[in-house]
Amino acid sequence: MKYIYKTKWASIKITSSGSVILSLNSGTSPSCFYFESIDQFTEAIRREKIKVNNWIISVPDSLCITKSIELPATDTNQAHKMLEFELSSYLPIAVEELVYGCVPVSKRHGLLKVMVYILKIKTLEDILAKFSAIGIRPSRVLVDSVAIQSWFNQYKSSGLKQIELLFGKECLYISAVEEGCFRGYDKLSLQDNNFKSQREQIKDELNHFAAGFFIDKEQSVLKIAVNKGVQEELKNGFEENFNAIEFLELPQLNSFAKSSACPENEYIVESAITQGLLRAAEDSDLIFLNLLPRKTLKRAQQRQMFTNVAVSLAMGVLVIFSLWLNFAVMNWRIQRACHKINQEIAPIKHIAADVESKRQKVRAIQTQLANRQQISDIFSQLYKYSPKEISISQMSYSSKANAASVSIKGQSDTLSRAFEYSDAMKDSGLLNNIQIINAQQIPRLGGSVVEFKAECAVRGN
Repeated sequence: MKYIYKTKWASIKITSSGSVILSLNSGTSPSCFYFESIDQFTEAIRREKIKVNNWIISVPDSLCITKSIELPATDTNQAHKMLEFELSSYLPIAVEELVYGCVPVSKRHGLLKVMVYILKIKTLEDILAKFSAIGIRPSRVLVDSVAIQSWFNQYKSSGLKQIELLFGKECLYISAVEEGCFRGYDKLSLQDNNFKSQREQIKDELNHFAAGFFIDKEQSVLKIAVNKGVQEELKNGFEENFNAIEFLELPQLNSFAKSSACPENEYIVESAITQGLLRAAEDSDLIFLNLLPRKTLKRAQQRQMFTNVAVSLAMGVLVIFSLWLNFAVMNWRIQRACHKINQEIAPIKHIAADVESKRQKVRAIQTQLANRQQISDIFSQLYKYSPKEISISQMSYSSKANAASVSIKGQSDTLSRAFEYSDAMKDSGLLNNIQIINAQQIPRLGGSVVEFKAECAVRGN
């Protein structure tokens, strides 16, 4: 097998420095990998070191237009369908020039509040072209902030209100969650990881951010994802303003190539995003946040439908073939067993046939012997009462259970004498009512002769 890592879903992020961060949903090996360059990643794909069925990418929030909209919808599916008609009232851009997706925020009084992410198709095409150049056609396009929120969701706590901080090398991501629902997101630029000089600025940003979402900091949990070197410093700076502070474990980044070194704590944000994208792909609430163009999604759905139909047909043929093969094997076994039984029965059948044949011969002989006296009497009667003008050429005797009959073939010189033969035999005590059933005159040399056929029953039967 050529490939090292094979997976159904994988996410990828190209950093500003040109390196590549890759996450695979593999439970047996490290899930987050670092490539020094796009060329190194492309070479790994070309050599089939990585085999992925579906790719996920994300776009920065700065490229998207975000709108919080309330709709009279019962679920996200219905809200997503309504957006096609609602967006024209919010934006001066034709819907045909946009792609959009939404995530549920809250629901009250029959209204569903959704966060809508809108992106120009032209901008998306430029992003997709960059990935297409390295052989990647994504199945899902999400947003950085949603990926980060999905990454944070793996560290669920009992707090109803929480503020989440993800410290990267150049920026700080801030998100707010209330009662399990994503409320908002912000991004703050950092200067060379110097948190001391920006501590007050970060505090002010947190206060402003929390107030914007009506979150009471003193009753909130602060979750921080940062390298261990500055955890104590941050804890001392924020401990008095929050109910509790939790430090989260950062993603573990591994170098894909053994020969290259992996920079520590340099791509924290990108690693969290790629891992969050995998989690977001499994979240049913985010199914309508795919920023791929609708035509592309429709083609993908059609391909999937054709694939499913082909697989179903193949499975159906396989099942039918399996059933046929099963019955064929059963039939072969039955025939083999029958053949074996027939071989064992054949000698017995041969003996039985011989016995039955001999039995029939014995019965025939017995019947002939039993009727011998009667046949002798019939000949005697025919000789005694047949007129001299009648000659008998053939006699057939047949006997059944309760009756016996005689068939006679003979000749006479005239047709009238042939029909008078019946009257001539009336005095016979054994032959009863001879019936002439066929008589015809046949020309002969110097005259003609009448051939006839007669039948009669034997008296006393």
